[in-house]
Amino acid sequence: MSILDKAKYEHWNSTHNFDNCKLNRRDYGEFLSSYLVGETDGFVLNLNGAWGAGKTEFLKRVYTHLLQKRHPVIYIDAWESDFSKEPLTVITSELLTQLESFNNGLGSLENTKRLKQFLSKAIKATAVGVAGYASKKYLDDSTVGSNAMMKYFDESPTDFMKQLTSEYTQQVEAIHKIRECLSQLAEVLKTTFGAEIPVVVLVDELDRCRPTYAIEMLEVIKHFFKTDNFVFLVATDTEQLAHSINAVYGYNFDSKQYLKKFFDRKATLPSPNIEAYLEASGNNYSAYSRLKLFPKMFNGSIAQSINKIVTLLATGYDLHIRDIDQLMNKFESCLRSALTTLDNTGNAQYINYPALLIGLIEHEKSQETYSRRTKRHAPDPVLLGPNVDISDDFTLMDLIRQSMNNITYSRHTGQDPWGEPEISYKLPSRSAYRSELQNSISSEYQGFIQESISNMQHADREQCKYWNWDDMKKVIELAGTLE
Repeated sequence: MSILDKAKYEHWNSTHNFDNCKLNRRDYGEFLSSYLVGETDGFVLNLNGAWGAGKTEFLKRVYTHLLQKRHPVIYIDAWESDFSKEPLTVITSELLTQLESFNNGLGSLENTKRLKQFLSKAIKATAVGVAGYASKKYLDDSTVGSNAMMKYFDESPTDFMKQLTSEYTQQVEAIHKIRECLSQLAEVLKTTFGAEIPVVVLVDELDRCRPTYAIEMLEVIKHFFKTDNFVFLVATDTEQLAHSINAVYGYNFDSKQYLKKFFDRKATLPSPNIEAYLEASGNNYSAYSRLKLFPKMFNGSIAQSINKIVTLLATGYDLHIRDIDQLMNKFESCLRSALTTLDNTGNAQYINYPALLIGLIEHEKSQETYSRRTKRHAPDPVLLGPNVDISDDFTLMDLIRQSMNNITYSRHTGQDPWGEPEISYKLPSRSAYRSELQNSISSEYQGFIQESISNMQHADREQCKYWNWDDMKKVIELAGTLE
């Protein structure tokens, strides 16, 4: 039986490996893993990635990859233990439990028994210090904390202070012994059980924790477990973590500089290939073949066109993987609603899918623009990321602006049969694109215009339903109830 079969999360081997990584992060995962295990002296690496960038999925794959290389790996979800008041207890428990799982005999070793004794002392001493500190900080009355702890020790004030000094000395001694025992246990895993060292500890979701808990966990890693034959990979949204630290120490505090004392190096999770991710996700758009989804672009199928448009929008609106997953779930829920309408009415459903996607994004990311948008008014879109070029003469902003104009009724002034002024509201017609079509434009731009015009012509035909902004807004807000 291999070391992988004994790991706490051995089932990740089939669900989370780089062979089935939709984000194509194998090269980076293997690079980072080899870099990490090249360090052996209590090295701590911070893996920075924004919310929704796929840090947890990546860490799980690093976990299985390192196990396949025979490195004992410990995975700790910091947020799961956020309810705890003692990160030292959490890390201790996970280290012992997961290390012992690699070999049942490890728990009976003398080193393991000594480690448990020293950890017990450290935890007890930490509890004393925390009680006194908390009473002073939150109650501004040092006697309250002292009285509470004196009751615990049932001793006089003088004896109590001696006890505190003694506990502090024991804690310092315990820290050194803990480091020594952990290093020796790693050696035992290597020499006796054939494991590779260093032991790798992966800490996830730290930025989601309470600010005080996150800080305490970093302090624990630094003081107790930064030891030979162990390395740590701590995944965080480092920007968010810095804000959390400011919430504790004040917004004039240099939290980014403060974090550097905990980390030896920082790595940033690369942006994924969104289009490849969407293709690997295998969204089944054939289920919506009865809908009239347009425009078909880039000389591809409707599925390829949607994936390319979503990739462009993800760049322009700064969407992360989790955002994209939510967007596509909501998008499909809107398409299912359209199928229901088709079945109930028999009317063909013509849907400008870029406009629907943009509306879903604005509802989540750009509420001000969304709230100003009406059936008869298309406010200028506001991008949260770069305005990328689709072709030499066609940008993402052009696509967004024209997609939204194509579902918006504009005001027209004319005359009625009696020559009186008459105001009407109409969708854009071919004449709205006359100047573009008369000039030499790229195939991408021309294809977008031709597809849009062709489908808008069905707006007033019988048994045809061309979705305008009001139709889209209704399903967008229903989809907005989905998290």
